[in-house]
Amino acid sequence: MVFHMIPVAIVAMAMLLGTTAMAGSDSPPNTHDGTVVSVTGNGLVMTSEQGEKHSHTLATDAKVTLDGRVCEASDLKSGTKIRVTTQAAGNDLVCRIEAIDSDRDFASNRQDGKLVRLTGNKLVMTCEDGKEHTRTVAAGARVTLDGEASQASDLKSGTRIRVNPEGDDNTPVNRIEALDKNRNFASL
Repeated sequence: MVFHMIPVAIVAMAMLLGTTAMAGSDSPPNTHDGTVVSVTGNGLVMTSEQGEKHSHTLATDAKVTLDGRVCEASDLKSGTKIRVTTQAAGNDLVCRIEAIDSDRDFASNRQDGKLVRLTGNKLVMTCEDGKEHTRTVAAGARVTLDGEASQASDLKSGTRIRVNPEGDDNTPVNRIEALDKNRNFASL
């Protein structure tokens, strides 16, 4: 009987270790893009890019931004473009909504990576291609850290960031979103 219990114990240990390894991984969160149909209380109804209707429940601590500014879910209007992040694949509990209303370029020009250094208005980051890129930060650039308004000087080397330039790669960055403790930073 003891010999029959050993395989069960090994399988249980392997499952525990696999779950722990997955929880600690840096895999991207579950995100999808679409359009707001309605927001009522803690409920969100949206259509996917393919036109399919989905219902979600908003977490009580869900982070919501509109054109890069922190807002309330109730501020989102029908027809607003959104990127929704749920806590896990197949889960309908929303932990983050990034909405685009008047700033149509908000999602299209972004670059994701890690901060190497920020000196004056020069930002050096490693991007997804693994190479270092130097960007100029526009005067008055909006900076958020874990979804809260912040200063560029608060950012530390190694912090995951998303930058949004005003145009192509040669134009100044007008928005920096940084992630330090919040693991639910969309799309990274």
